Amino acid sequence: MTVFATIVTAVVATLTAGTPVSPNIYRARMRPIAQQHDTAVVVRIGSAAAERGDIGGAPVDFTTQLAVECYARSATTTPDLAADALLGTVYARLMADTSLGGLVMDMHLTNIDYDFDETAEKTACVTLQLAVRHRASSTTLT
Repeated sequence: MTVFATIVTAVVATLTAGTPVSPNIYRARMRPIAQQHDTAVVVRIGSAAAERGDIGGAPVDFTTQLAVECYARSATTTPDLAADALLGTVYARLMADTSLGGLVMDMHLTNIDYDFDETAEKTACVTLQLAVRHRASSTTLT
């Protein structure tokens, strides 16, 4: 498994550990959340930029962009407030250990995007954009 898949696995594990931030946590899910779910979190990789190495064969440092999507709907409040509660919980969990247990050098927030469903679903999605700095083998990406 490459370091990129390992990082996504570590983020999902962080969000699932102890009391999960949501009963519905997925990696790279491409479909909307099921109607019966009030919350869901989706972790997906966006891109990875390698820093130019000076020594051939040496490990390569990367900055990998992750998106952590926080979906919420509620019959008792507005979608933005429902998603805000999940956003706060997800962010606090991820920032508690920005090295993902020593797997990466650093993980920090770069942007937060909001999106609202225009149908009767009343669903909001707040996406945390995270930059993850890490190292990988130049020959195997592990």
